[in-house]
Amino acid sequence: MTSENTPSAGRVIARNTLFGLGAQAALRVLGFLFQILIVRQLGDAEFGRYSIVLAWVGLFEVLGDLGISQYFAREVARQPDQTRNLFWDMVALRALLALLCSVITTLGASLYDYPAYIVVSVFLFTLTYFLQAVYVPLTALLTGSERVDITASLGVLSQLIYIVAGAIFLFISPQFIWLILASFISLPILIGVTLNVVRRYQLGLPRLHLNRRLWGSILKGGAPFALTHLALSFAFRVDTIILSGWVSDSTVGWYNIAYNLALSFLAITQAFNDAIVPTLARVHETNEDDIQPWYFRSVRWMVALSLPAAVGGMLLAEPIIVNLFGVENRAAAVAFFILIWDLPLVMYTSFCGNLTTSMRQERAAAGVYIMTGISNVVMNLLLIPPFGIVGASLATVLTDLLTALLFYALFRRTFKDSFRLDRMLRVSAAALLMGGIVWLISPYLHLFLTIPIAGAAYLVLIYLLGVFDPLERERIGRMLMRFRP
Repeated sequence: MTSENTPSAGRVIARNTLFGLGAQAALRVLGFLFQILIVRQLGDAEFGRYSIVLAWVGLFEVLGDLGISQYFAREVARQPDQTRNLFWDMVALRALLALLCSVITTLGASLYDYPAYIVVSVFLFTLTYFLQAVYVPLTALLTGSERVDITASLGVLSQLIYIVAGAIFLFISPQFIWLILASFISLPILIGVTLNVVRRYQLGLPRLHLNRRLWGSILKGGAPFALTHLALSFAFRVDTIILSGWVSDSTVGWYNIAYNLALSFLAITQAFNDAIVPTLARVHETNEDDIQPWYFRSVRWMVALSLPAAVGGMLLAEPIIVNLFGVENRAAAVAFFILIWDLPLVMYTSFCGNLTTSMRQERAAAGVYIMTGISNVVMNLLLIPPFGIVGASLATVLTDLLTALLFYALFRRTFKDSFRLDRMLRVSAAALLMGGIVWLISPYLHLFLTIPIAGAAYLVLIYLLGVFDPLERERIGRMLMRFRP
């Protein structure tokens, strides 16, 4: 049973979401501006090489964790007294996995016949895993204790340090390897700050003690998360790897400019997705039926937020790319025209993936991601050779569409209910009407005037069309009133 002193799921999720949303907004704005600086300082080709390094490292980074951090955070939320004492085992396991990951990732880059500067850059990047062996278990301890607000603040601090260091390095020498070296500055500072926070809030950092007999069960518990992570790595990274074998470094850079920009809108829901895992894991332990309303209500909000962004981004693709990045290349605009439709799909699938973690259905999620990860590789191999950057964009959207359909089928069986079609149609109508306004005014107004006018028009439209009922509007008002200073 839930004690009277235990905060309600809604309140905790709202608190963590509001803190996280503020942090994500700050991170995305800073990251967005820094991304523009990177592209303008490095140029298309150098940015393409940097994207190749990130994609290659991302393809193998699952070996540095094997899902144990996510498993640890979930178990701390469920049974805090029994699992916090595994902290140092987590650190030791991640240090060993960091060594394994560093060797395999660097050796793989060499065997793939990348140039020496790419291989060296990959090796330098993997050295950060040894610092993350301490930092990631600390943040998992905070997440499991439902202090996502603190981890969000740490994320902002991390990004600030990285951006300041990276910007200084880029102005001194416009080479991407300096961005990798900037990563080494932030992690030691973050480890010290996080240790102080954990002790200050008395979140249960145990004495140094290792119980190697439990390592097998920890790795077993993390296996479904590792499979999911591996499948997601292929889904998010393999397109760049395959593309790099068929097109120039500049084209790889154009594709990643469009891809990163499209997914930058995920900040809208990422804070909420991060907040739900530990809290709904606790709720699931006491009453499984309380999960269902969160699913339907959350998905409706995500559609209402992402659909207008997709419609507007599609119509304004070329001026967005040209005005923000100075890339006078139609291929990047065409890629963004397609990839922006990945936004609503990834919003939904990332939410579903986190929800399966809370509901202890990570094995089902792993099955979904493995199936779609394989499909993504196949589609990229089929579409990139004949169509290049357009083929990579189509493969990405089609893969996430398949993932969304599989998750929809999974939760339809779980909850034995469906969405209210009338609400979805109202959202679609509001987004399409807003798109009509954008189409009419964009030839005559600057991009930075068109976007706020379109946003204001959409808010008016969803109000007039009654997308959210009076009860939902009342709940939103109450939630905002609770968290006034």
